[in-house]
Amino acid sequence: MANYELVFDLGSAFVSAGSKKDGFTDKIPAVVAVATDTKQIVSVGVEALRLGSTVGGGVKLTHPILEGAIIDIDGAKALISALLERLVNYKMSAFSRYTVTCAVPCGMISSDKNTIETVFLSLGAKAVGFVETPVADSAHLFNEFRTRQGIVVDIGQDCTDLAVVSSNAIAAGCTLYYSGKNLTEVISERIRSKYMIRLDADAADYLKLNCASLYPNDTTVVAVSGVNTQTGAIEQVNVSAKELYDTVVEFVRKYVRIIKSLVDSVPSDLAMLVHNDGVMLCGGGAKLAGLDMFLQSELGMPIYVATMPEDVTIKGLLAM
Repeated sequence: MANYELVFDLGSAFVSAGSKKDGFTDKIPAVVAVATDTKQIVSVGVEALRLGSTVGGGVKLTHPILEGAIIDIDGAKALISALLERLVNYKMSAFSRYTVTCAVPCGMISSDKNTIETVFLSLGAKAVGFVETPVADSAHLFNEFRTRQGIVVDIGQDCTDLAVVSSNAIAAGCTLYYSGKNLTEVISERIRSKYMIRLDADAADYLKLNCASLYPNDTTVVAVSGVNTQTGAIEQVNVSAKELYDTVVEFVRKYVRIIKSLVDSVPSDLAMLVHNDGVMLCGGGAKLAGLDMFLQSELGMPIYVATMPEDVTIKGLLAM
């Protein structure tokens, strides 16, 4: 009887999975296409996005994962099933067994964990275990940066996990529902208030990824188009990184306050160690231009950005 140990990271932007047997990992966009007439799921991931962008495609896009929790069971099953097929479809048989370890936000409540467990069990898993995201992250980050403790900050799309991690455990931590999505929203509001231009989510996200910066002298300028809130016409504006600087600084300073409070809450000997070993950044939000230098200036401690920040959690799960 074949046994497989699988790991999953249920993100609102991507669902990632891996197999401990061979170290293979895969991920797909956490989106599902539902037929508008039959209400049936017709595709998931990249194919769902393709259908959603097709004029007259006859589908509605849904996002089954929110803040690490499953909010649409059927959609989540479709996403997970697609990854199971890609991970082990040629190996699985009626006699195969597999277990799942799933990363979850450190603030997740038990009922949300129960929902995740129920979904995996319904898809054939024999057992489901959970690891808090900062602990999973640390299994990879501590190896990458050659340390035994530190402050882990995982900035995702819907939530951010921050924790002081030592000896494979969280000494102090929290989950903030204040993350990449929220930064996109405050940037969009900044453009609306200054230019009376309403950006759609894609345009605002493009601006965040290509223009937002914590370098005070960044000269980047990006053109985006949106709807004039007074005339209804489509207009293009050129937005500079300097225009967004104060907005981004205000956003990130909340992380600074939380990190300081976490360090203050642990025993003094551990606080000294993590102050020396510093902060390790991962998740998609870790790629914000100038974030590491800004945090170093504000916190007075070393700041490190993972080489592949979006893949840290799944790699950490595989390493545990």
